[in-house]
Amino acid sequence: MSEEESDTETPGAMEPMVVDVRQIRGHRSSTRSPRQEQHAENYDDSDEELSEELEEEEGVGEGIDIPVPSSQRSPGRSSSRRQLKTKNGKRAVNMTPPDRLLKIAEKKAGRYAERGKVDKSVKERIRCLALTRIVYGSFHWKMAQSHVQLAEAYLELKGYAVQAEYHTQNAMDIMLNSVHTTSTETEKAEVFRVLFQLNYTLGKAQTMMKKYAEADTSFLKADRAYQALAKLSCVTDDECEDLELQLTHVMARLSWRQKKHAVSATQLDKVLELASRRYGEDSVHLIPIYQECGRISFNLIIPSSLTQHLEQSKGRHANHKKVIEMFLQAHSIAGANYKDSIELVDTALALAQAYSCTGKEEAESSAEKYLNECLATCTTVHGPEHTKTLEIQDELARLLVRTGREEDALGMLRSSIGAKAEVYGDYSEVVSDTYKLIASIYLAQGNIEKSLRTYKKCLNIETHVLGKNHRKTKDTERTIDILIASPSVSSKFVLNNEDELKKRPRFSAVVNRSKPLGGFKPQ
Repeated sequence: MSEEESDTETPGAMEPMVVDVRQIRGHRSSTRSPRQEQHAENYDDSDEELSEELEEEEGVGEGIDIPVPSSQRSPGRSSSRRQLKTKNGKRAVNMTPPDRLLKIAEKKAGRYAERGKVDKSVKERIRCLALTRIVYGSFHWKMAQSHVQLAEAYLELKGYAVQAEYHTQNAMDIMLNSVHTTSTETEKAEVFRVLFQLNYTLGKAQTMMKKYAEADTSFLKADRAYQALAKLSCVTDDECEDLELQLTHVMARLSWRQKKHAVSATQLDKVLELASRRYGEDSVHLIPIYQECGRISFNLIIPSSLTQHLEQSKGRHANHKKVIEMFLQAHSIAGANYKDSIELVDTALALAQAYSCTGKEEAESSAEKYLNECLATCTTVHGPEHTKTLEIQDELARLLVRTGREEDALGMLRSSIGAKAEVYGDYSEVVSDTYKLIASIYLAQGNIEKSLRTYKKCLNIETHVLGKNHRKTKDTERTIDILIASPSVSSKFVLNNEDELKKRPRFSAVVNRSKPLGGFKPQ
């Protein structure tokens, strides 16, 4: 028997069993837990406006009054909608059913995620998990869906791949070890959506943890769920295109992680085609895809250091023309849809780095133009004392050094030290790196005295921040020793006692004698 035949004959061994019971009458409805009062009392959140808004939407607020013993009354305590209210010796207890509380928690989780309140969103997803178990039971496919949603929150909002893998594995156990009944085609589609999202999220978490073989298997299972979902009449073409786009994109990233650059570039071209057809050729959804295509075409992810970027750009897979074309597309779309926003800063910075990496002199002017554009936009949006603004200033200073304008670079770097000390602190690695770059420019100009003094400032900060045994600290100390040992140093300025001691040769207490002194011969 072939492998394909065995898979078709025993579907329950690897895939969850979905039973269509739309013809069965009297399907059992969801039951309410007797612990609903306790969950209603413990249901608390600090965002009162959001709570009241969602409660009004769901019609929450009905309750009963029960007497409160005088020993438990606290008239001085401030009360809120979610806290127990005491009035005339009685306490209002929220009798909201758990199914309504589940809807409120789901909406809260989405609203908090949109507002960037990561911890609150995850907290609501955990609450959804508990309420789903109360409403549907521990082995319903809704319980698996809640596990997957919590796994997505951990992975997308906090970057916790281990927690995401744990919850998706729990969801997988529920889907594989239970019989899931569906009464309508719409409900059957929901089950297949859970299967797709389960394997999709698990594959992303495994990719992050460098479990590439397991991630490849998870994405193949997600593709099977997508194929089954696409056959249902209740699923729209737009949803199918969205799912195919998501799956192709993560598979392209997986191929990139596996160093299959040609496969990854082909898959990203397909992602561009799908996204252009789905959203339009000038949609903002294409900006991150164009940027990612540019990085894949260049066979590297652009680091923050432009010098490091130039060193890595000499690979045989580098395609500068395609890189610039992709980044130009992203920047043109951002310029058409945004004005003085951070999106323009990101696209212009990537484009400037792409021009700088070509190694051609005529491209340096284009890189400088886009870096100046980045600096102006970032200063307008964030201000001069922002981390992104300072980062762009450093990139521009390095470009000025490469083009032979050391004085302009020195002026820019010296003026940024005060802002960097304000943002990062006087004793910080960013400030020490700036001093080191200034010292290297002085050294290239032949100004050894200023270079030595600046290197000492750098060494002082690195010793306090990184320690004496750190690689960067030892490199700086070695450079200072070389400068002090130079004969031209002592003739230009007087060294202090510490530097004079460094110039002396090291003393060795062990004297090596190959022959005895004089003519003495041992007896």
